[in-house]
Parts: sequence; C-alpha cells; structure tokens
Amino acid sequence: MGRFALYRMWREQCEEVKQGHVAIEEDFLAIQEFVDKGGNPWRLDPVETARRVGVAKLGFYPNDTFTLSGYYISYDSGLNHALVHATHGICLFLIELRQPVRQGRRGIWAVERVTLLNP
Repeated sequence: MGRFALYRMWREQCEEVKQGHVAIEEDFLAIQEFVDKGGNPWRLDPVETARRVGVAKLGFYPNDTFTLSGYYISYDSGLNHALVHATHGICLFLIELRQPVRQGRRGIWAVERVTLLNP
C-alpha cells in the first residue's frame, strides 16, 4: 500500500468522528434527576459517558478505546472538566467533558468538544 493510500485511509477513519464543539442537545436537568433516582449510573463516569455518547452520536465504534487523561476546573465557569483520550483506528482524539448541573462525584458528565490529536 502506498503513502497516498495510507493517508487516504487515515483521513477517512478520522473523518468518521464528529469533531469540534459537539455539544449535543440534551436536557441536563432531567438527566441529572434521572441519575439521582438511580438511572444511567454511567453518566457519573466521564470515560463511560465519552464512550456511550461517542458511539451513539459521534461516530466512534464500540471497540474503540477510551482512557481518562485528567481533570481540571474552568476558572471562567467554575465547572469541572474531564479529558478522555479515544483511539479510533489509527486516529487519536481528545474528548472534553464537563459537569453541566452539579459538580463532584454525584454530577453527570456531558461531552463538549472532540479534537483530533494526530493530524
């Protein structure tokens, strides 16, 4: 396989995933309430949220790998953020999540941005 064919394959794989600011229309208050009542506990885990939302809405595959990279607090908004690395074929992405309703262990996570790291 030639260089051009490899580049084309890489580019096609990476373009399968929605990138940039990907805030998905969701009723975060209702989701937080549902989680508070015991539903969808995966929403309390940023890696599992990245995986499930990524597969359902962003073009990732169920067998892609998702790994927590770290946390930070945005001093502008005061919101907790999580960074998750995702490998999709030969493409490496950074998925940024935030806690839109409640901060801390009992707050749900929401995907905010997806960035390709190996252009």
